[in-house]
Amino acid sequence: MTIALIVPLLGLPLLTACGGGDDDDGGGTPTGTPTTTVPAKKVKITIGNHTDLTGPASVAMQTVNMGLEDVVRYYNDNNLIPGVEVEALKYDGMLNPSRDIPGWQWLKERGADLITAWFMLQPVTLGPLAAQDKMPLFVANAPSKLLVTPGYTFATAPPSEDLMWNLIKWVIENDWDYQTKGPAKVGLAADEGGDPSGFSKAFEKYAAMYPDRMQWEGAQVIPVGSYLWASAVEGLKDCDYIYVPNVWPMFVKDYAGAGHTKAKFLGSDSQMSFFKIGDDMKLWPKIDGMLFVAQSEWWGEDAEYPRFSEQLMSQYRSGSEDKIKADKGYNSVGNGMLMLEAIRNAAAAVGPENVDSQAIYEGAQSVAISFDGLERFSFSPTKRIGVDRLAIYEADSAAKGTVRVSEWFPVERMPE
Repeated sequence: MTIALIVPLLGLPLLTACGGGDDDDGGGTPTGTPTTTVPAKKVKITIGNHTDLTGPASVAMQTVNMGLEDVVRYYNDNNLIPGVEVEALKYDGMLNPSRDIPGWQWLKERGADLITAWFMLQPVTLGPLAAQDKMPLFVANAPSKLLVTPGYTFATAPPSEDLMWNLIKWVIENDWDYQTKGPAKVGLAADEGGDPSGFSKAFEKYAAMYPDRMQWEGAQVIPVGSYLWASAVEGLKDCDYIYVPNVWPMFVKDYAGAGHTKAKFLGSDSQMSFFKIGDDMKLWPKIDGMLFVAQSEWWGEDAEYPRFSEQLMSQYRSGSEDKIKADKGYNSVGNGMLMLEAIRNAAAAVGPENVDSQAIYEGAQSVAISFDGLERFSFSPTKRIGVDRLAIYEADSAAKGTVRVSEWFPVERMPE
């Protein structure tokens, strides 16, 4: 089953969170001073993690859950939200839509003050509950129509149509010589559970606006739960570029097995979460040069965020660093930081003893995060999409990783 797993983000050193009363303690980590006296006993705030522990995405979600848990632990260990102790409570949604609403209720009944969800269709069912219960919901992806203001749903990644618009615009303008070769043939493979409509919409829009640059070959969509890609492969065999499913290894295996080599594959941070499976299937040579649109750095890049993330691994997952760095799942530390900074802003504004879901909702709207001197993530009273900048990365089969091939550029909304 295809998932829309977006687990990139943020850096802690030199992090700036508006409205938090930040001071620099010299250690490169955020600090905050509440506006009221800190109670002797810390107030417990619970992040409900609506995740997958035993379902089709459970392998990838292991490192996602680790990253969230470790950044919560770091904030607690370093008293970064004075007077508050944060807990991350997991619910096993099994990547099963029928468990979305029961999971919300289960987490709410156990004291969740805000909830995070990771998969493409969850905001459709959980967004109305967030508005009804006035509880902040932080999602990895959501259709633009759900990200309204004022609203309780906050997206930690751009909507799929905006993400794909930025990807294909860069690819056609920088990787494809349309002036010599004519329009690039572009297609997409997905399953129904991945809700590919937003992706297709962006590709269709670009092709309609620039027919001399790109020709849209359509989307090949298979039923949920099926990994049989043979018919989709044949439907896309003439493409110059193919946006592959999130769980891409089976598609790439079938594409290569059919003897096709023409297309360059495209993806996002989501596909980077399945490098481990691709490595096990010895598919790195097949994706060499694959292009990704990303909102966080790859491991080892000389930048503040990956350095902090690796610090967390060393501190809390010593001996497992190489395994964790096989993909980008651990970058969920950034998703966690958006929520933690919202809680920190709330505690600074109303005092730890008064932090509740409404205070966190208000606090989320003043989060702004910069690193390496560049603001990359923010929410506001009129903005529910947290990502401000993206970059393009390229797969390097020799290094079994990716390298950045663009600057960090502002997110461009898909034209209406």
